[in-house]
Amino acid sequence: MKILSFDLELNQAPTGAKIIEIGACVGDILTGEILESYSAFVNPEEKLVDHIILLTSITQQQVDAAGTLLAAYQGMEALAARHACQRMPIVWGGGDGATLRKELPPETPWSFGRRELDVKAVFQAYEMAVGEKVQAGLAKAMTRLGLAFKGRKHRAIDDANNTFLIYCALLDKFNPKRNANT
Repeated sequence: MKILSFDLELNQAPTGAKIIEIGACVGDILTGEILESYSAFVNPEEKLVDHIILLTSITQQQVDAAGTLLAAYQGMEALAARHACQRMPIVWGGGDGATLRKELPPETPWSFGRRELDVKAVFQAYEMAVGEKVQAGLAKAMTRLGLAFKGRKHRAIDDANNTFLIYCALLDKFNPKRNANT
């Protein structure tokens, strides 16, 4: 069973938040393996805010040289199609699907289901069930699950990959016999 995990990075300019990077991966939830990853910068046609450059390490030059949001989205669509992913993708924190749909041209068909699965909410539910504190970012959640964060924080591709790894770790917590069958 293959699933798409995706993440967005946004510029937080006074004009509003605009997407500057899409990161995605396809993983096999039965094996926990990431099969393929995808990353695309997006030209927001505005100046990046200094704190976003510091947070993400994405530079003005990278986004100025990047393509459109539609092209980046189509690359993510192609990734999901190549692997015949489930229609409901996973995200960390929810809302990325709505943000993406809002910024895409209105005539753009949405290739995914009506919902996305918020892995952060699933992690928080697990933490409540075991009597732990429910506030946690992506990196802290990984530590609590015995995982090491891979890549750079606040980069869409790394956040998408790590979201997938957290999801698989949670599946193992919910069903410890799951890996015995692989």
